[in-house]
Amino acid sequence: MKEFVMKLRILLRAEMTLFKADAQRRANTLALTGLSIGCVLVALAFVNIGAFFYLTDSAIHSRAAFILAAGNLGLAIVPFLLGRQGKPGPEEQMVREIREMALEEVSKDIDKVAEEFAAVGAAVNQVKSGVSAFTGGGMAGLGGGGIQALGPLVGMAVNLLKKKKN
Repeated sequence: MKEFVMKLRILLRAEMTLFKADAQRRANTLALTGLSIGCVLVALAFVNIGAFFYLTDSAIHSRAAFILAAGNLGLAIVPFLLGRQGKPGPEEQMVREIREMALEEVSKDIDKVAEEFAAVGAAVNQVKSGVSAFTGGGMAGLGGGGIQALGPLVGMAVNLLKKKKN
């Protein structure tokens, strides 16, 4: 039983480690995506400013705003691409393998216990059918009569004992 509990603890720790690693990876991805969205919003603001200066005939100011907007869009792409590259490392792969091995061992133990329960159930059914047959519930006991067939034999035995006493 200690071994089974140890396997369950290993499985639980592996699951918790994988959960933490996945949560950390998702948090990093979310932060980088937020940074990208912020850069896109700044770029959109500069596009609006550039359009305003273009419409007011200030071409120098509008070019500068459009250049800043393009730069911010370029900056928005970098964190977005970095966030999409977050993949599990070799440590996480090792923990996944440990989890799979522990899960396999726990499954084997559970299957073994299930087989033992099935064997006990089959033995109980055999005893039940034997008792049922002997008590007259079936045709297998003592010529098909079970205890009813023993009735005359018991009566004869009692009569013989009485005769011997006399």
